[in-house]
Amino acid sequence: IFNPFQAYSLVDREVGYCQGSAFIVGLLLMQMPEEEAFCVFVRLMQEYRLRELFKPSMAELGLCIYQFEYMLQEQLPELNIHFRSQSFLTSMYASSWFLTLFLTTFPLPVATRVFDIFMYEGLEIVFRVGMALLQFNQAELIQLDMEGMSQYFQKVIPHQFDSCPDKLILRAFQVKYNPKKMKRLEKEYAAIKNKEMEEQIEIKRLRTENRLLKQRIETLEKESAALADRLIQVASKIAIFLFSA
Repeated sequence: IFNPFQAYSLVDREVGYCQGSAFIVGLLLMQMPEEEAFCVFVRLMQEYRLRELFKPSMAELGLCIYQFEYMLQEQLPELNIHFRSQSFLTSMYASSWFLTLFLTTFPLPVATRVFDIFMYEGLEIVFRVGMALLQFNQAELIQLDMEGMSQYFQKVIPHQFDSCPDKLILRAFQVKYNPKKMKRLEKEYAAIKNKEMEEQIEIKRLRTENRLLKQRIETLEKESAALADRLIQVASKIAIFLFSA
């Protein structure tokens, strides 16, 4: 697995190596020689949004989480409210879905089914499968606290479809997925991030101004103290002169 990553790091120095991508390359190496695996991986990175997911900023992952949260709020409002009440963030369970395309969630026979569809449809299948999982398990999850839900996602969900992956895939394709709405959410998320960036720039500017003002105040205080000392010295000399006269 080292050679494809080393080659890719030379092709794309900005992204280089990301831990989640190792599972994708590993799966490709199980199906083809490393030269072909490298070529397919480059294609996936460039044309399937994976490069944006694996950038150091992981801005694309933030977008995917934002879009998935909207789907959750719209399609499973009760579960969404429960997650919020338990401070169970979407990123806590869904980040690995997008970064590894479920390769770390399901056993290989199920994960490869999802990956095959990903090769044809892209990240849309990750949204569909993720929402299908929540639909299947909503009743159980609502009864659990944060720790219980974490354990449920780790131990129960991964093996629910070992003997019947078709059941999961069929439900996934019944999930409502609106490309136009997802595009609108992408623009909305970009606007939010731009505003946050502008606010951060403004905060940085204000902090710089505040630091400069503090330095100026300290300088003025020192100058004032020095002037006060000089005035005291002058007053002392005048007093001595008047007393001697």
